Amino acid sequence: MSSGNYSHTLLFEQDKEPLIDDDVLNVLIIVLYVAAMGSVCFFGIIFNAVNIYVFFKQGFKDTVNITLFSLAVSDMGALVALLWASVCFNPLFAQSVLPVVYQDLVYITSGWPTTIFARISSWITAFVTFERCLCIALPLKVKTIITPRRTIYVIVSIYIGVAACVAPVFYSISLGPKYISEVNMTMIGIVYISHGVFIEGISLLISVFSQLVSFFSVIVCTVILVQTLLIKSRWRQSSSSAAKQESLSNRDMKVVKMVLSIAVIFIVCFSPSAASIFAMMSVTEYSIDGEYQNMFLLIWAISFLLVVTNSAVNIFVYYNMSSKFKEIIDEMFNRMRGKCRA
Repeated sequence: MSSGNYSHTLLFEQDKEPLIDDDVLNVLIIVLYVAAMGSVCFFGIIFNAVNIYVFFKQGFKDTVNITLFSLAVSDMGALVALLWASVCFNPLFAQSVLPVVYQDLVYITSGWPTTIFARISSWITAFVTFERCLCIALPLKVKTIITPRRTIYVIVSIYIGVAACVAPVFYSISLGPKYISEVNMTMIGIVYISHGVFIEGISLLISVFSQLVSFFSVIVCTVILVQTLLIKSRWRQSSSSAAKQESLSNRDMKVVKMVLSIAVIFIVCFSPSAASIFAMMSVTEYSIDGEYQNMFLLIWAISFLLVVTNSAVNIFVYYNMSSKFKEIIDEMFNRMRGKCRA
């Protein structure tokens, strides 16, 4: 992040006239990163803690419960990391006298951890939509193809695979003493090992590629899911009772619709991030230190806000579309109310 001042201010200075005024950008950064993102992260962490509790209580005999439990864990990880970023962007912290380059601190302690958990959530979403596609296409065989044990193997592989792709970054960079010529002093910032920049760049390319592949996988599976669901629905209406019994059960239909809702929310919330990635690849000056720096910062602030929104709102989908989930939540709140009255 290019800045003319490393004393923890939020000012971004440029030689050329920016598309968005610096003062306006600073206000928007505070509103989006501190107020909006901080609030969504705080409540999202609570919501995902509830999700984890409910799915754990339901047990892991059902493959969907395993997947959604794992999704809640990764979503919570992303929200915790971005809540810390929100704290770092708070002017009370950013303008403190600590000898730390706060941009570097956010980058290594929030940026990459968020990347890990966001990529995991993306691939889990892709997997659950693919699994529901199989459920519709092969309703009688899917339970032998996607078993709870195989689901656990896939989820663990996603976690390990994404972490392995990002691990080289934490080997190549660290926080340490760093001389800042602008203020003529040594501060705590990012320090690279030999060839660290190259290693980080490779990991970044892999991460971007992973994000785009998982994003478009969700889109493809969602389109297939919608089309197949419509075809199956029309077929059920025109088929005999015996044929209907071989089709999807009402419960499976509800699960498909719930997963479809999660996928649509994911696509909507991650679309700006995907568009921004393509803009970075096609427009040279659209970067952290390019001519369109302010636009870059604003778009990514909005993108991150949508990412945390995606990680926070699934509880409402589960509550409205899963009777078992709703039953456990209602029971939990009734128990809490009883204790409060006592």
